[in-house]
Amino acid sequence: MDALSLDVRLDGFVEPIGVLARDSNGAVAYAYRSDYVTSPDAVALSLSLPLTDEPYGDVAARPFFDNLLQERDAALADIMAREGLARDDIAGLLFHLGKDCAGALSVLPAGAPSVKLPGDYGRDYIPVGGERMEQIVDALHRRRRLPDGTADPSPLAGVQSKIALTMLPDGSFGEPRPGSGAPTTHILKVPDQGHLHDARDEAEALSLSRALGFETTDAVVVPFDAVGALLITRFDRARTRDGRIVRIHQEDFAQALGFPAALKYERRGTPGRRFDAPAIRRVLEATADPSDAKEIFVRATLFDLMIGNTDGHAKNFALYHEARGRIRMAPRYDLLPTRLDANLTDELAYRIGSADRLEAISADDFSAFLQALGIDSAAARKRMRAGYTADIGGSLAQQLAGLDKRNMKRFADLIASNIATLTAAFGVGTPAAVGQRDAFLDRAGGWLMS
Repeated sequence: MDALSLDVRLDGFVEPIGVLARDSNGAVAYAYRSDYVTSPDAVALSLSLPLTDEPYGDVAARPFFDNLLQERDAALADIMAREGLARDDIAGLLFHLGKDCAGALSVLPAGAPSVKLPGDYGRDYIPVGGERMEQIVDALHRRRRLPDGTADPSPLAGVQSKIALTMLPDGSFGEPRPGSGAPTTHILKVPDQGHLHDARDEAEALSLSRALGFETTDAVVVPFDAVGALLITRFDRARTRDGRIVRIHQEDFAQALGFPAALKYERRGTPGRRFDAPAIRRVLEATADPSDAKEIFVRATLFDLMIGNTDGHAKNFALYHEARGRIRMAPRYDLLPTRLDANLTDELAYRIGSADRLEAISADDFSAFLQALGIDSAAARKRMRAGYTADIGGSLAQQLAGLDKRNMKRFADLIASNIATLTAAFGVGTPAAVGQRDAFLDRAGGWLMS
């Protein structure tokens, strides 16, 4: 295998910020450029790769850069077959795909010019006509090849069919003009034929998140001939004072922890190297306001449990990297009530104490979870468990009637079931609206609430 050197660029900086190298044995290493490290505007690529003059070896560098590639191996199949590359040849894959990394980063052949630039609505985008949008959505819905001339959506992480687009000022869709380097502003998630209601379910979950005060990405269901798709406003984009669109540097918790995407669930890891409460604590305590970050995460955990989202894995939480090294929690995104689908596991993405499922969580489990996050005071843990549960459960109970009116009764029944389970386990009063609900019956025929 030949040695390979790639430039790592971050949108907003004229020169590369570092170098990713592959040696003849296939091992990778990453080093920041010395002039970048000393720049007052420098930000770290990741919590797992702090700013330093010393290079990072394969163990530290590989997980972060592996996370820049699409999770679905099928999306890499063409380039692997054409170029004869193995899946573990991270640098080789990024040589061909690194210009399309999701987010503000790009990985390019040494000496190549920047490919990611701010976008101007007036010159950098081409409208996508209604007929072509219908064709794109139909292809994603049926998991078929996209229409000719459409960029492959593979830079976007996750397993759902999706494509990155731009919403133009007149409300129509557009795509970056080839060679412009302009960012997209939205992601369109298209349910496949086996999950026709996913867009509506996720839109409702995101709406509930916003209603309860969480900073949450905006999303709306857009109807197409084939299916209703979820249009999501990208939280890693911003507008400058002169109206240009720019990318914001962010990373998910898997990258921050130095974990490959394969370890995004606690159950896939091993002690000391898994997405569990002690690992989550390390991330939260690296933020600018650890107390606030822990409160957000604990409340988000309770919210997810109550709405039936068991898929809060390490790639579904993210951090913003801001000027002068300031790090804070990014908005919530990818909220799907997975327990509405009996074909999906009810195992939690990370354990609550020793519990790996909602029904197994006890007050002691939640206290152990809080302690593992660094909440050392027993009185504070009790106060958070009772107060947060009552607050979030009560707020969600007030939303149940609205869900009924929007033909989301089954989702409302699921939420009521989960609230009842947690409030009973924690010795907290159950909201009256919850006790008046029908039992939730999953599609497999199992009663989740009696």
